[in-house]
Amino acid sequence: MTDLPEMDVWHSKPLDVHVWSEHPKINQVVNTVYDSLTDDNQTLISGKSNNQGKASGRTHLKVVLVDLYVAWKTDPLLCIGVARGNDAYKVGSRYNALHISNKIRKVIDTLTDEGFIDFRKGSNVRTGSGHGSRTSRMRATKKLTDLFLPIGLELYELDLHHKRECIILNEHDVDDLGEFVKTSTGAKKSKPIDYNNTPETIRMRGELTAYNDLLRETYIDIPTLEEPRISRKVSNKKDQYVSIGQHNKFVRRVFSRGDWNLNGRYYGGWWQQIGKDYRKKISINNMPTVEIDYRGLHVAILSAQRGATNDPVDRYDLGELLLPQFDLKQQRTIVKSLVLTAINAKDQSATYAAFRKDQPTGSLEKKLTNVELSKLLEAFLKRLPHLRDDLCSDKGIELMFIDSQITESIIKSFVEHNIPILSVHDSYIVETHRVKLLRNAMSKATIALVGRDLAVEQEVPGYYDIMNMQHQDRDLYLDAFTNVLSMSDQTDQYQDRLRKFMKYRKDNFHETYWIGKLPVEQ
Repeated sequence: MTDLPEMDVWHSKPLDVHVWSEHPKINQVVNTVYDSLTDDNQTLISGKSNNQGKASGRTHLKVVLVDLYVAWKTDPLLCIGVARGNDAYKVGSRYNALHISNKIRKVIDTLTDEGFIDFRKGSNVRTGSGHGSRTSRMRATKKLTDLFLPIGLELYELDLHHKRECIILNEHDVDDLGEFVKTSTGAKKSKPIDYNNTPETIRMRGELTAYNDLLRETYIDIPTLEEPRISRKVSNKKDQYVSIGQHNKFVRRVFSRGDWNLNGRYYGGWWQQIGKDYRKKISINNMPTVEIDYRGLHVAILSAQRGATNDPVDRYDLGELLLPQFDLKQQRTIVKSLVLTAINAKDQSATYAAFRKDQPTGSLEKKLTNVELSKLLEAFLKRLPHLRDDLCSDKGIELMFIDSQITESIIKSFVEHNIPILSVHDSYIVETHRVKLLRNAMSKATIALVGRDLAVEQEVPGYYDIMNMQHQDRDLYLDAFTNVLSMSDQTDQYQDRLRKFMKYRKDNFHETYWIGKLPVEQ
């Protein structure tokens, strides 16, 4: 193995203080590294005492080494961003369950001095937009990766979420992936808020832990992929890779603005980070899947709250062309995006600005004026006047809480049956033979929480719908079977990944709920 190329400080992931493993191979590497340190550096790491509830020096060392292994296993060129501020690690916080402290800086400095880490100091650009500011970076050197090579553990064989809190109370809003919203300088607006447990938080944590436990033993993949990763664009940044792996399935629930009645959505799992075209190809336990989503959920909830019963079938079709530079189909797409933006915005000006921000550079949509957008919004409200007080009034965060309660109900019903389900806020992915169970759960949830059964959409048929086709339309049946059920385009690499995961489960666990079992209609 040759030395790695120069570190790309922008190709990084943040340090994770909840990675852990008691595997003998990991412990051997930790012991080897520690024993190789000078006496002075061992003393520097270990210190003279373990006071104030802080973790030991060896714990800090293991966390750093395991996370370096995770980065190296993910991509040998991937580096780790390390915050070194005095307030970066809060001992005693529920979001730092391993009690990692500023001692971690001494560990990193020591590993750097001893040649195990390549380290780059952070930078702080104090002028302009702050572009270029970053935390420090570290990456394993050849001296350390030579110790990693014999380990041979897949990332799902480690405990990458050791004692990690899954119920998050945040001070501000979060983005679509549940991450902290940042300022124009790239700084996080807030950190999670510590809170005292209540019967409700204990209940939510227990239910979500049961869901994460189910996901941990569930095999979720995309059979057509040779490499288990997908490239995606992130705003104006470089392409980023989403890891389609069994280690990337942890789900958390995030509440916003310090209020347990705002947001509350389920975030996490690689399926939330990829587009719908890729989600269509997801397999669960080597079975094809179907995605079912609520049709215009937030608008439907608002209409239900207002007691409206006569909404148009297509709420976003204005019935006439108001902007001649577009056709009716394009106009409908614009109206839908505009209305959804208005639900989340605080006023009309913010609505129009946010709409334009989301449009592609150079597009006609990005050039739409406030007058043109107002014309579309007024035409929409003329058809659904009961929504006038709900648009441009920051309702989105409240509606997210309602849809999180719907998701909570659906997930709970599946976990009780030991059946896997994936959520993408207002849509749900299940094995094709679970369609009936999912539709029933979706119906029950909205009747209980909204007061009515809300419409759902399903692009592809389920297993039993396809089976019924063979007696009605043979050609349609063959086409549906080939495109939905056959999974004939599996790569050799997928099959190898599946075999490895099944062997791991068989070798290390008494039973895995799906291995050796035949699917049963629900």
